[in-house]
Amino acid sequence: MFSSTIFKQTLKQNWKLWAIFTALTAAIAAVFIAVFDPQLIKTLTDSIGDTEIADMAGDRLDDATSILGMLGENFYGGLLGAILPLIFVIMTANSLIASQVDRGSMAYTLSTPIKRTKVVFTQAIYMILSLFAMFAVVVGAGLAVAQISHSALWGNEYTDDVEAAATTLDVAPEDLNENLDQILEDPDALAAGAEERDVDTDVYATYLQLKTMDNAYVAAADELDVDADDVRSDPSVILNSDAATEAAADATGMDSATFSATLTEQLEQQAASADQAEQVQEQMLTGMSAAAEVLDMDAADVSSDLSVLKDNPDAMSAAVEASGMDEDTFTGLVNQEIASSEVSADAAVDFNVPQYLEINLGAFLLMVAYSGIAFMFSCIFNLSKNSLALGAGIPVASLIFYIMSGTSDSLEKLKYVSLNTLYSPTDIIHSGTFWPQFAILGATGLVLYGIGIKVFKEKDLPL
Repeated sequence: MFSSTIFKQTLKQNWKLWAIFTALTAAIAAVFIAVFDPQLIKTLTDSIGDTEIADMAGDRLDDATSILGMLGENFYGGLLGAILPLIFVIMTANSLIASQVDRGSMAYTLSTPIKRTKVVFTQAIYMILSLFAMFAVVVGAGLAVAQISHSALWGNEYTDDVEAAATTLDVAPEDLNENLDQILEDPDALAAGAEERDVDTDVYATYLQLKTMDNAYVAAADELDVDADDVRSDPSVILNSDAATEAAADATGMDSATFSATLTEQLEQQAASADQAEQVQEQMLTGMSAAAEVLDMDAADVSSDLSVLKDNPDAMSAAVEASGMDEDTFTGLVNQEIASSEVSADAAVDFNVPQYLEINLGAFLLMVAYSGIAFMFSCIFNLSKNSLALGAGIPVASLIFYIMSGTSDSLEKLKYVSLNTLYSPTDIIHSGTFWPQFAILGATGLVLYGIGIKVFKEKDLPL
């Protein structure tokens, strides 16, 4: 069923095309990862706040604040991640069968003792393996750049500020990372960590408190087998599981009872202050506007970079006075916002390798399904123009329909006629259901390849 001679010949004829499209796809994915700046993304998302742009973006805005979320939404889930592999699929599938029949080279191949079934099966194997190799390179390039640019694979157990504080305390960074309270208890360690993170000590102390609780959320999410963002948005789910509560407590250095009481108190305080949240926000915005006049900046720019406010005493005084709050309350809120941004930046560079592999597996299976369409029509038609008309037309139309479905509610139903609907990187990132869709994509591709092989084996050829 398989001919190594045919495979080597096909590899020799097509490796340059494969190399070009693989290099381009890998390079684009690598650039996306390399230029990712969590602080900049956070600033941009904060700047549009509750505007119409934010409403239009919806959940996609939150997804864009992490490496995998950004990749899933803007690369793998968009046009850039699909178009180059799809062009490669169309060109290669056509060249493997229809183009050779059209040129007459297939007649020469079949004049040898090699049977049709072996020829077409070998070409199908090449098509699938070339796609697998393409995404293997993309995965390798992505992992390498993630490590080089963000230390996302290893060496990221603790941030640079923890290492600086650990040096001051003369303890192992790994041990200190599991008990951040030690930094709070030592003024020199607190100053060292704050300097490394480029914030003042008040902000850094607030950051450590928020970071400790965020570590608890992550630990609980692992125990509950859910996405950490789900726990961050609703921490009360921790209290529904003794195992999750214990895991969260361990992450904070508390016992389960103390952690449960602490979290319950925090949730009650948040609920009690919910009615005042809008008023506080309006007071903060009024203060930002006053500070912006002093700084000669746009109020949105001040709100998205509160460090400029803390660095200017006149601007801070104007903001406090305009807000109607006392100085300690206003300053505490500013510290909370800056510290929260720092915690978000830490979370943004978390790189879940299994999820990254699953995202690429889904992209590979999607291309297998599309290649099945192109390969089947390459086997059905004897002329390249006919093979390309459907072998290229249907996959391209499918991709266009999917893109159009996301532009308007009235066009949403178009997604049901697109294979891309079966591939959702967002579902992978948020621990949704995706394996059944993957199975359908893989099965679709194999069935189409099977039909193509059967048709080519039995049809009349212009030999």
